[in-house]
Amino acid sequence: MKRRTLVTALLPALSAGCLSSLPRATGPRGPPEAPANGPGETPEPDPLSIETFDYEGTDGDQLRAFGTIDNGSSEERTGVVRVRVTVDGEETVETTEVAVSGDSTAEFETVVPVSFEAFQRNGQLQVTVEAAGSG
Repeated sequence: MKRRTLVTALLPALSAGCLSSLPRATGPRGPPEAPANGPGETPEPDPLSIETFDYEGTDGDQLRAFGTIDNGSSEERTGVVRVRVTVDGEETVETTEVAVSGDSTAEFETVVPVSFEAFQRNGQLQVTVEAAGSG
């Protein structure tokens, strides 16, 4: 019984130390800033996109990238196709401009001056498109 009395007496004393410092607010002191382009506004997505792409070697052992661009807009758009190739840590970029009629597709092709054989051993390929004049 004396043990139970001792534990009952010590319990409030020990837990008082835990509750002596209540948590305080953290975070910014002011309200968040409004978005630069206005509240609730989101940028319009680019209607141009890469639908398909592939690659092959040319007779001169260079890399040829080709594919199709899709225009999701009803207006004609001009896009810049950027083909980025990395071989053994060295990056090479080639671009080509393609006009795509509204609600249709167009084909593109570009030859990148890297060895196709070296690309096949240790290369990476990235193909992107963006509206002409936007980047």
